[in-house]
Amino acid sequence: MQVASDLVTEERVGKSRRRQRSFEHSVMCGLAIMLCGQMARAERSGVSFPDVPSKQPATLPPATLPPPPAPGPRGLPAAETSTSGPRATALATVPATTAPPATVSDRGDDTDAARRRRRQAWLLSLEAVTHAPIDMGVQVGVETPQGLRLFGGYGFVPGMYINLLTSIAGNASGNSYGAALLKTARYQGHTWRVQAGLRPFRALGLYGDVGYARLNATGALDLSSTGIPVLEQLGGGYEAQTTLDMWLIELGYQGEIADRAVVALALGFMGTFKASTSIAAVGGAPTNNAVLNSAASQADTALQKYGFAPTLTLRLGFDMI
Repeated sequence: MQVASDLVTEERVGKSRRRQRSFEHSVMCGLAIMLCGQMARAERSGVSFPDVPSKQPATLPPATLPPPPAPGPRGLPAAETSTSGPRATALATVPATTAPPATVSDRGDDTDAARRRRRQAWLLSLEAVTHAPIDMGVQVGVETPQGLRLFGGYGFVPGMYINLLTSIAGNASGNSYGAALLKTARYQGHTWRVQAGLRPFRALGLYGDVGYARLNATGALDLSSTGIPVLEQLGGGYEAQTTLDMWLIELGYQGEIADRAVVALALGFMGTFKASTSIAAVGGAPTNNAVLNSAASQADTALQKYGFAPTLTLRLGFDMI
């Protein structure tokens, strides 16, 4: 009986020990599973946030400083007067800042700005112009950034313009033959002119020009209408070819509208310093008549002495730059 009781007791103890080992085994497995899960989550967290350092960097030992450099020129340290050495190495390690590449829009803006600056500095204009009471026509002009100006043009001389000039000279002349030729003949012609000047203050727009003009005019004279008996007896008519060399001076204002349209208004003065007149007979009038030759000479003298006129200039043009 005692033996059976011992066996039963031993069997119970064995079962208790087996249950205990089974429980311990289960606990160990559970702990192992939990640990593996924590490690897996830590690994996923590291992948999701790669910028977060997994550990603190090791502390570097303090750098050994080099001995102070010898003084350079003018008392500056050698390190500041040379591009070699530790400072140059440090500068070399600094990454250079690279400018962003220019886009097509930026290049277009730069081109437009350069064009606007060039237009503001230079002027190249094609203009319609009248210099009353001398001529009306066209001219081309250029103006530099310093304000220097050069213009050249061609003009037609309407009859009412040149008749005013010849009438002034004829009325002032004391010779009846010359006065008859200047006042009675009807002239028309053309001019060539060139002028140069300065517009120093563009904001104000004021300019001054001087120049030269060549006027070629043709006049028709009917001797029967001169009112001078000696000339009326000759009969027929004459054509007078007159060439005037004239100087000019002009003061005015010039401006622009919308950076393109050029407008200008000026007052000036023109005078004749040389005149040459030749007369040809037409309609059966006698040739080489001394009276008419004297009239031509007197007309030239009157034009050179009294051939002056104030002028009003009006210009309207287009800046081609």
